[in-house]
Amino acid sequence: MKNFFHTTLAALSLGIALAAPAFAQDHSTHAGHGTMADASAAASAGQTDVLTPGEITRVDARTGKLTIRHEEIKNLDMPPMTMVFALSGSAQSASFKAGDKVLFHAEDKDGSLIITRIQPAS
Repeated sequence: MKNFFHTTLAALSLGIALAAPAFAQDHSTHAGHGTMADASAAASAGQTDVLTPGEITRVDARTGKLTIRHEEIKNLDMPPMTMVFALSGSAQSASFKAGDKVLFHAEDKDGSLIITRIQPAS
């Protein structure tokens, strides 16, 4: 029984490791997180521009992208994690630095996650 347990545990661990995506920047898999029904429910509840707390961990001024460790992004049905976001106005990235705490709103635009609003957290 002990060998069966260890064999099963090893197989599950390998399966999880093989299924886990690498740290890729392809966000097309996030397209299904936020649905029109979710957006409609948020809009009817007066939450059309829900802000998510996060902390900037990296600024790429050349590409206008921010890496943010964020809490749950409710409008995208996305759990807390760290990921790269593009800014709707890339010039905005110059006003932020790693370590800044922010509130932001992100949207999925054709598989790309775009920050449409960002401000320093109070």
